[in-house]
Amino acid sequence: MVTTGERQRNARGEGARLRLEIVAATQALLADGETATLRSIARRAGISAPSIYRHFPDVDAVMSAVADDAFDELVDALVQKRDRHTDPVARLWAISDGYLDFARDRPHIYRVMFGGVWNAAAALELHPGEDAHFREMGMNAFRLLVAAIQACVDDGTSSSTDPRRDAAALWAGLHGLAQLLVTAPLFDWPAETDRAVVRSLARLKA
Repeated sequence: MVTTGERQRNARGEGARLRLEIVAATQALLADGETATLRSIARRAGISAPSIYRHFPDVDAVMSAVADDAFDELVDALVQKRDRHTDPVARLWAISDGYLDFARDRPHIYRVMFGGVWNAAAALELHPGEDAHFREMGMNAFRLLVAAIQACVDDGTSSSTDPRRDAAALWAGLHGLAQLLVTAPLFDWPAETDRAVVRSLARLKA
């Protein structure tokens, strides 16, 4: 459990648990709209700031771990929604809906994942050895989109000739819509705008 006061030091062998608690404390800070610094993270986790250095060299490394966990949670959420269906088009709708739901329900984490709070490209300047790691971030979620469009092609319900390209376009469309739903809440969004985005970019047949 994350606390705001001092707590007893973890026993030997519990370093992995402390690492998880540091990440959880950071998530809680972000959820409350606070800035994550090593000092604020330590205070929220109930530990001393130097304790963080045993697991993370700096705050960028902590934010990277938060993003990693978030992408894992996103994939789990998308797979759960997808697997409720067997029809390829229904599975694509489920993945797309799940993406928008995640962005809406966890805006503070979504901003870490996609540059609003933490930026992988900027962090790479400080941690050049993490290039492969940062480039792989989010790819499992992207692969779900590619596979879903490919399944629709195989089923004859999508005219896509390049599922990877169209998955990239669909990802961009979903991300843009997710952002606009937050930043332009007063806009009178037409009914089923999300369906139009998916139908067009995944090249679904009428």
